[in-house]
Amino acid sequence: MDTSEICAVLARHPALDDFAGQVSAFLDSHLPEPMTEETPRPPWLSLRKHAAEAGLTALDLGCVIAESGRGPIPGKPTEPAAVVPPGAERVAQGLAMFLAGRQDCDAREVFSSGHGAMALRYGGPAVARTVRERVVHGGELAGVASSEPHSGSDLRGLRTVAVDHGGHLVLYGTKGLVSRVEEAIGFVVFCKVVGSGRASLLRGDADLLREVPLSAVWVPMESAGISTETAAPLGLRGWSLGYLHFDDVRVPKDNLLGALGDGRRIFDAHFSGWRLMMALVCLGAATAAIEETVTRTRRRSVGRTALADVPSVASRLGAAAAEVQAATAWCFSLLERMERNPTAADVAACSAAKAFATDAAYRAVDIALQLHGSDGYTLCTPMEKRLRDIRGLRIADGPNDTLYSVLAHSLLAGPRQGRPLVAAQRQA
Repeated sequence: MDTSEICAVLARHPALDDFAGQVSAFLDSHLPEPMTEETPRPPWLSLRKHAAEAGLTALDLGCVIAESGRGPIPGKPTEPAAVVPPGAERVAQGLAMFLAGRQDCDAREVFSSGHGAMALRYGGPAVARTVRERVVHGGELAGVASSEPHSGSDLRGLRTVAVDHGGHLVLYGTKGLVSRVEEAIGFVVFCKVVGSGRASLLRGDADLLREVPLSAVWVPMESAGISTETAAPLGLRGWSLGYLHFDDVRVPKDNLLGALGDGRRIFDAHFSGWRLMMALVCLGAATAAIEETVTRTRRRSVGRTALADVPSVASRLGAAAAEVQAATAWCFSLLERMERNPTAADVAACSAAKAFATDAAYRAVDIALQLHGSDGYTLCTPMEKRLRDIRGLRIADGPNDTLYSVLAHSLLAGPRQGRPLVAAQRQA
């Protein structure tokens, strides 16, 4: 936590000093050393429950929960707003993600409200209360199901359909690959809602489905008709990965988030912040890798010359540190802008920042592994696990090539009413 960019964030937000100390103390207690593949895997879901008991979940949602008017739940921990000053929730969440990433990328779920934030922000009273009780206060997990086997992250190309029968929806389709398939109590499912009269017409017509607006639905995992199928990932093994199959799953229409056709708006608003959080997890891991490598190069020597004094080594470390610090500064800058205007997230900039940050983090860890020599290529250092984990987060929530293109399209389209260019927004 002594990196210059984190110090700069805390200098701008001194009220978060105690909070950062609380998160660091929690991590030091439960994850005292960075994880390696040889380290016994911690009970991640239990750690999340401990964080909930300490009031360290849903840090980005204190004001949302406080404004819901539902009152506290007897016997449950203090609301997150008690430890995070109002107006600093997203920055606090970013700090927690960065600090978690320093210990292990799989710790990203310990402090996060995760995708349950969409249910709290856009769900009806029953859905919001369930998520608040079980995810925020109970420390359970909520997931998101957007990607599909045939279309990846192409939201218009999704073929999962919810048939509207008036008071309820009947869902069919397959989602994957999806994280948390075994741990989540429910998923925010992005799908196409169609009337019962059009269902048979659209069921096999991918072109017609592309024209149906996207919607979001909260689907509890105890619903009849859901089956799961797991897959073995290369990294990020702390949480399950796999497929969700929906076979005529019936859910109340009140489980819709927002209005019909609000799915894209909800997706963009949520993932603008979520992508920055995943970026900061990776940047935390990269910062730890750089610090460990600095220590090693000071102690190791080539002949009579310390490894740190070899110009090529110093240059590579300096370039990696510069990229990581620049990416960290960009991410926190975007979070601070979101705090000032939560309804005007810069989707293009947040997308590109996540891509740039995860690319920079991957390069930094790769250099760190190289400078650890043969030790870096073993399971007894955190480097190889970090490399595999960050590699996964360069794909998750939209592959990096796609995320860079979002910014490019924004720039090439030119300023439009209500949507100025990124550069113009920064000057505002």
